Amino acid sequence: MFKTKTIREPKLDRREAFQAAASELDATFVQGKRSSSDEIHLEHGPWKVILDTYVVSTGQTTITYTRAQALYVAREDFTLHVIKRNFFTRIAELFGFYGLLVGDQELERKYKIRSSNDPRGRSLMMDQRLRELILVQPSLQLDIRRLTWGKRRKKGEGVRRVTVVTTGVIKDPDRLANYVRVVAATLDRLVKIGVAHQEPVLENRTYSLSRRRV
Repeated sequence: MFKTKTIREPKLDRREAFQAAASELDATFVQGKRSSSDEIHLEHGPWKVILDTYVVSTGQTTITYTRAQALYVAREDFTLHVIKRNFFTRIAELFGFYGLLVGDQELERKYKIRSSNDPRGRSLMMDQRLRELILVQPSLQLDIRRLTWGKRRKKGEGVRRVTVVTTGVIKDPDRLANYVRVVAATLDRLVKIGVAHQEPVLENRTYSLSRRRV
């Protein structure tokens, strides 16, 4: 009797994974001087979604994160935070800091959602494709927030950032591609609910919420 052997796909290194994800997305792979500085650029409507990795030092050790992000021109001040439930989120709920309910029990069980505007946040998460993209991931953190102070000085108060981040160097092309898709789906939904303008963030321009452009 012959034994059946399981055929396993060869493991990819960081650069190969980024190249494969770029091909899957029909996006541009931007090769850095080292594989740690490689990027994927996806042109999605008027926006550019960028996938990269970055390192944070804690003083005694360093942590690498995989990140997908894009800038958009905001119609209003809106923030959203989606994080996988953990010990700290459970402690917060003991003190009455509950997450936003969006009508998806599976998503609410796995993630805690907070928003500066609950009706807007709930409307954003009504998008079925966005919820499905989030749920297929082992873990991620989705943020919609203001730029840092230094970036706001350059781009103005009217620009916001959508970010998807997860811990570690992800070498699964499907996961990498889905991080980009989460950002793209979020941008589409932000326009639909009236929170974002469907236009690019231009270089050498500053934006305000009141007058939109300066």
